[in-house]
Amino acid sequence: MTSEDDGQPGTTAHAHGVTPGLKQDYATRTASRQAAFVLPYLRQGMDLLDAGCGPGTITVGLAQAVAPGHVTGIDHDLEHVRAASNLAEARGLANVTFRSGDALSLPFEGGTFDAAFENDLLTHLPQDAVRVAREVYRVLKPGGFFAARDVDAEAIVWGHQTPAIQALDRLMMAWQRSRGSDITLGKRLPAILREAGFGSTIKSVSADSKGDLEAVRSHAKITVFLLDGPLGRDAVERGWADEATIERLKEGIQAWAEHPDAFFANVHVEVIGWKPV
Repeated sequence: MTSEDDGQPGTTAHAHGVTPGLKQDYATRTASRQAAFVLPYLRQGMDLLDAGCGPGTITVGLAQAVAPGHVTGIDHDLEHVRAASNLAEARGLANVTFRSGDALSLPFEGGTFDAAFENDLLTHLPQDAVRVAREVYRVLKPGGFFAARDVDAEAIVWGHQTPAIQALDRLMMAWQRSRGSDITLGKRLPAILREAGFGSTIKSVSADSKGDLEAVRSHAKITVFLLDGPLGRDAVERGWADEATIERLKEGIQAWAEHPDAFFANVHVEVIGWKPV
Protein backbone atom coordinates (compact mmCIF):
# COMPACT_ATOMS: atom_id res chain seq x y z
CA MET A 1 0.00 0.00 0.00
CA THR A 2 1.23 3.50 -0.81
CA SER A 3 -0.14 7.00 -0.69
CA GLU A 4 0.62 9.72 -3.19
CA ASP A 5 -0.05 13.45 -3.38
CA ASP A 6 -0.20 14.81 -6.92
CA GLY A 7 -0.32 18.35 -5.62
CA GLN A 8 -3.66 19.10 -7.26
CA PRO A 9 -6.22 21.30 -5.59
CA GLY A 10 -9.60 20.02 -4.42
CA THR A 11 -12.12 19.07 -7.03
CA THR A 12 -14.25 22.25 -6.98
CA ALA A 13 -15.62 24.77 -4.58
CA HIS A 14 -18.64 22.47 -4.22
CA ALA A 15 -16.67 19.48 -3.00
CA HIS A 16 -16.73 18.66 0.68
CA GLY A 17 -13.75 18.11 2.85
CA VAL A 18 -13.92 16.14 6.06
CA THR A 19 -17.28 17.31 7.40
CA PRO A 20 -17.01 17.75 11.18
CA GLY A 21 -19.05 15.19 13.05
CA LEU A 22 -19.27 12.70 10.21
CA LYS A 23 -15.99 10.84 10.72
CA GLN A 24 -17.70 8.29 12.96
CA ASP A 25 -20.33 7.70 10.27
CA TYR A 26 -17.68 7.35 7.56
CA ALA A 27 -15.96 4.69 9.64
CA THR A 28 -19.05 2.45 9.50
CA ARG A 29 -19.10 2.30 5.68
CA THR A 30 -17.84 -0.96 4.20
CA ALA A 31 -17.71 -2.69 0.84
CA SER A 32 -20.05 -5.41 2.11
CA ARG A 33 -22.75 -2.78 2.66
CA GLN A 34 -22.21 0.24 0.43
CA ALA A 35 -20.68 -1.75 -2.45
CA ALA A 36 -22.80 -4.90 -2.15
CA PHE A 37 -24.46 -4.19 -5.51
CA VAL A 38 -21.15 -4.38 -7.39
CA LEU A 39 -19.32 -7.14 -5.51
CA PRO A 40 -20.81 -9.94 -7.70
CA TYR A 41 -19.25 -8.29 -10.76
CA LEU A 42 -15.74 -7.97 -9.35
CA ARG A 43 -13.11 -10.53 -10.31
CA GLN A 44 -9.67 -11.39 -9.01
CA GLY A 45 -6.95 -9.53 -10.90
CA MET A 46 -9.07 -6.48 -11.81
CA ASP A 47 -7.63 -2.97 -11.63
CA LEU A 48 -10.24 -0.75 -9.99
CA LEU A 49 -10.64 2.98 -9.31
CA ASP A 50 -12.50 4.24 -6.22
CA ALA A 51 -13.35 7.85 -7.05
CA GLY A 52 -13.95 9.96 -3.95
CA CYS A 53 -12.70 7.20 -1.69
CA GLY A 54 -12.96 9.16 1.55
CA PRO A 55 -11.15 7.49 4.47
CA GLY A 56 -10.91 4.19 2.58
CA THR A 57 -13.25 2.00 4.62
CA ILE A 58 -15.03 0.84 1.45
CA THR A 59 -11.86 0.84 -0.67
CA VAL A 60 -10.04 -1.70 1.46
CA GLY A 61 -12.91 -4.15 1.01
CA LEU A 62 -12.80 -3.62 -2.75
CA ALA A 63 -9.06 -4.31 -2.68
CA GLN A 64 -9.69 -7.61 -0.94
CA ALA A 65 -12.32 -8.52 -3.54
CA VAL A 66 -10.04 -7.98 -6.57
CA ALA A 67 -6.73 -9.18 -5.11
CA PRO A 68 -4.15 -9.72 -6.56
CA GLY A 69 -5.54 -6.93 -8.73
CA HIS A 70 -4.93 -3.34 -7.69
CA VAL A 71 -7.26 -0.64 -6.35
CA THR A 72 -6.52 3.06 -6.56
CA GLY A 73 -8.45 5.36 -4.25
CA ILE A 74 -8.55 9.04 -5.10
CA ASP A 75 -9.90 11.90 -3.00
CA HIS A 76 -9.45 15.67 -3.01
CA ASP A 77 -9.09 15.80 0.78
CA LEU A 78 -5.59 15.09 2.07
CA GLU A 79 -6.90 14.16 5.52
CA HIS A 80 -8.99 11.43 3.91
CA VAL A 81 -6.01 10.23 1.88
CA ARG A 82 -3.85 9.96 4.98
CA ALA A 83 -6.57 8.16 6.94
CA ALA A 84 -7.16 5.71 4.09
CA SER A 85 -3.45 4.98 3.73
CA ASN A 86 -3.15 4.33 7.46
CA LEU A 87 -6.14 1.98 7.37
CA ALA A 88 -4.75 -0.06 4.49
CA GLU A 89 -1.37 -0.28 6.20
CA ALA A 90 -3.00 -1.43 9.45
CA ARG A 91 -4.77 -4.20 7.52
CA GLY A 92 -1.61 -5.26 5.72
CA LEU A 93 -2.98 -4.61 2.22
CA ALA A 94 -0.32 -4.22 -0.46
CA ASN A 95 -2.66 -3.94 -3.45
CA VAL A 96 -4.18 -0.53 -2.78
CA THR A 97 -2.87 3.00 -3.40
CA PHE A 98 -4.39 6.26 -2.22
CA ARG A 99 -3.68 9.65 -3.72
CA SER A 100 -5.15 13.13 -3.84
CA GLY A 101 -6.59 14.30 -7.10
CA ASP A 102 -9.40 15.91 -9.01
CA ALA A 103 -12.44 13.88 -10.08
CA LEU A 104 -13.00 16.37 -12.90
CA SER A 105 -9.56 15.68 -14.34
CA LEU A 106 -8.46 12.21 -13.28
CA PRO A 107 -4.66 11.85 -13.29
CA PHE A 108 -4.67 8.60 -15.29
CA GLU A 109 -4.20 7.57 -18.89
CA GLY A 110 -7.24 6.49 -20.87
CA GLY A 111 -8.08 2.80 -20.61
CA THR A 112 -6.31 2.28 -17.28
CA PHE A 113 -8.97 0.50 -15.20
CA ASP A 114 -11.24 -2.52 -15.54
CA ALA A 115 -13.84 -1.02 -13.21
CA ALA A 116 -14.62 2.11 -11.21
CA PHE A 117 -16.74 2.82 -8.14
CA GLU A 118 -18.13 5.88 -6.37
CA ASN A 119 -20.32 6.31 -3.31
CA ASP A 120 -21.97 9.72 -2.87
CA LEU A 121 -19.30 11.54 -4.90
CA LEU A 122 -21.64 12.83 -7.60
CA THR A 123 -24.04 14.02 -4.90
CA HIS A 124 -21.48 16.67 -3.99
CA LEU A 125 -20.70 17.62 -7.60
CA PRO A 126 -24.19 17.84 -9.09
CA GLN A 127 -23.44 20.47 -11.71
CA ASP A 128 -20.42 18.49 -12.89
CA ALA A 129 -21.81 14.96 -12.46
CA VAL A 130 -21.87 14.14 -16.18
CA ARG A 131 -18.37 15.56 -16.60
CA VAL A 132 -17.08 13.35 -13.78
CA ALA A 133 -18.82 10.31 -15.30
CA ARG A 134 -17.19 11.10 -18.65
CA GLU A 135 -13.80 11.24 -16.97
CA VAL A 136 -14.45 7.83 -15.44
CA TYR A 137 -15.54 6.58 -18.88
CA ARG A 138 -12.24 7.84 -20.34
CA VAL A 139 -10.02 5.99 -17.86
CA LEU A 140 -11.93 2.70 -18.19
CA LYS A 141 -10.87 -0.02 -20.60
CA PRO A 142 -13.37 -0.99 -23.31
CA GLY A 143 -15.80 -3.39 -21.66
CA GLY A 144 -15.10 -1.90 -18.23
CA PHE A 145 -17.87 -0.73 -15.94
CA PHE A 146 -18.70 2.13 -13.60
CA ALA A 147 -20.62 1.35 -10.40
CA ALA A 148 -22.17 4.56 -9.06
CA ARG A 149 -24.19 4.95 -5.85
CA ASP A 150 -25.77 8.21 -4.69
CA VAL A 151 -28.33 9.28 -2.13
CA ASP A 152 -31.91 10.33 -2.79
CA ALA A 153 -33.00 12.15 0.34
CA GLU A 154 -36.53 12.60 -0.97
CA ALA A 155 -36.94 8.87 -0.27
CA ILE A 156 -35.42 9.00 3.21
CA VAL A 157 -37.22 6.88 5.83
CA TRP A 158 -37.61 7.83 9.48
CA GLY A 159 -39.17 5.48 11.96
CA HIS A 160 -41.25 7.50 14.45
CA GLN A 161 -41.18 10.72 12.41
CA THR A 162 -42.07 13.82 14.42
CA PRO A 163 -42.55 17.51 13.52
CA ALA A 164 -39.01 18.17 14.76
CA ILE A 165 -37.65 15.47 12.43
CA GLN A 166 -39.61 16.93 9.50
CA ALA A 167 -38.21 20.40 10.25
CA LEU A 168 -34.73 18.93 10.53
CA ASP A 169 -35.11 17.30 7.10
CA ARG A 170 -36.08 20.63 5.54
CA LEU A 171 -33.16 22.38 7.19
CA MET A 172 -30.68 19.69 6.09
CA MET A 173 -31.92 19.92 2.50
CA ALA A 174 -31.46 23.71 2.46
CA TRP A 175 -28.02 23.46 4.04
CA GLN A 176 -26.77 20.90 1.54
CA ARG A 177 -28.06 22.99 -1.37
CA SER A 178 -26.21 26.01 0.02
CA ARG A 179 -23.00 23.99 0.00
CA GLY A 180 -23.42 23.02 -3.65
CA SER A 181 -24.67 19.49 -3.03
CA ASP A 182 -27.79 17.76 -4.32
CA ILE A 183 -28.86 15.05 -1.89
CA THR A 184 -31.68 14.06 -4.25
CA LEU A 185 -29.29 13.26 -7.12
CA GLY A 186 -29.68 9.49 -6.86
CA LYS A 187 -32.76 9.32 -9.07
CA ARG A 188 -30.76 11.06 -11.84
CA LEU A 189 -27.95 8.49 -11.88
CA PRO A 190 -29.24 6.43 -14.84
CA ALA A 191 -29.51 9.58 -16.98
CA ILE A 192 -26.08 10.82 -15.87
CA LEU A 193 -24.35 7.58 -16.84
CA ARG A 194 -26.26 7.34 -20.11
CA GLU A 195 -25.30 10.90 -21.06
CA ALA A 196 -21.68 10.09 -20.26
CA GLY A 197 -21.74 7.22 -22.78
CA PHE A 198 -22.36 4.18 -20.61
CA GLY A 199 -24.73 1.50 -21.84
CA SER A 200 -26.33 -1.72 -20.61
CA THR A 201 -27.07 -0.23 -17.22
CA ILE A 202 -28.35 -2.17 -14.22
CA LYS A 203 -30.25 -0.22 -11.56
CA SER A 204 -30.99 -1.05 -7.94
CA VAL A 205 -31.81 0.64 -4.65
CA SER A 206 -30.47 0.11 -1.14
CA ALA A 207 -30.35 2.05 2.10
CA ASP A 208 -27.78 2.94 4.70
CA SER A 209 -29.86 2.17 7.76
CA LYS A 210 -29.57 2.84 11.47
CA GLY A 211 -31.85 0.38 13.23
CA ASP A 212 -30.50 -0.71 16.59
CA LEU A 213 -30.42 1.52 19.65
CA GLU A 214 -26.69 2.20 19.48
CA ALA A 215 -26.81 3.18 15.79
CA VAL A 216 -29.89 5.37 16.31
CA ARG A 217 -28.25 7.17 19.20
CA SER A 218 -25.08 7.59 17.14
CA HIS A 219 -27.08 9.17 14.31
CA ALA A 220 -28.70 11.55 16.76
CA LYS A 221 -25.32 12.43 18.27
CA ILE A 222 -23.88 13.24 14.83
CA THR A 223 -26.91 15.40 14.02
CA VAL A 224 -26.59 17.30 17.30
CA PHE A 225 -22.90 17.85 16.56
CA LEU A 226 -23.84 19.39 13.20
CA LEU A 227 -26.54 21.53 14.79
CA ASP A 228 -23.98 22.74 17.35
CA GLY A 229 -21.52 23.37 14.52
CA PRO A 230 -21.71 24.17 10.80
CA LEU A 231 -25.37 23.30 10.19
CA GLY A 232 -26.69 25.33 13.10
CA ARG A 233 -24.28 28.21 12.51
CA ASP A 234 -25.17 28.50 8.82
CA ALA A 235 -28.89 28.20 9.57
CA VAL A 236 -28.79 31.13 11.98
CA GLU A 237 -26.51 33.26 9.78
CA ARG A 238 -28.71 32.69 6.71
CA GLY A 239 -31.94 33.32 8.59
CA TRP A 240 -33.38 29.82 8.17
CA ALA A 241 -33.77 29.38 11.93
CA ASP A 242 -33.04 31.19 15.17
CA GLU A 243 -30.98 29.80 18.02
CA ALA A 244 -34.11 28.78 19.96
CA THR A 245 -35.26 26.71 16.98
CA ILE A 246 -31.87 25.03 16.74
CA GLU A 247 -32.13 24.08 20.41
CA ARG A 248 -35.60 22.63 19.86
CA LEU A 249 -34.32 20.57 16.93
CA LYS A 250 -31.48 19.22 19.09
CA GLU A 251 -33.96 18.26 21.79
CA GLY A 252 -36.23 16.71 19.15
CA ILE A 253 -33.56 14.47 17.61
CA GLN A 254 -32.39 13.36 21.05
CA ALA A 255 -35.94 12.50 22.09
CA TRP A 256 -36.45 10.65 18.80
CA ALA A 257 -33.38 8.51 19.46
CA GLU A 258 -34.85 7.21 22.71
CA HIS A 259 -38.19 6.17 21.22
CA PRO A 260 -38.55 2.38 20.76
CA ASP A 261 -39.83 2.81 17.18
CA ALA A 262 -36.98 5.04 15.99
CA PHE A 263 -34.89 4.07 12.97
CA PHE A 264 -33.33 5.85 10.00
CA ALA A 265 -32.73 4.75 6.41
CA ASN A 266 -30.83 6.87 3.90
CA VAL A 267 -31.97 5.56 0.50
CA HIS A 268 -29.44 5.27 -2.34
CA VAL A 269 -29.81 4.58 -6.05
CA GLU A 270 -27.18 2.25 -7.55
CA VAL A 271 -26.32 2.05 -11.23
CA ILE A 272 -23.73 -0.08 -13.04
CA GLY A 273 -22.97 1.03 -16.58
CA TRP A 274 -20.62 -0.57 -19.10
CA LYS A 275 -18.27 1.10 -21.54
CA PRO A 276 -18.87 -0.46 -24.97
CA VAL A 277 -16.19 -2.77 -26.31
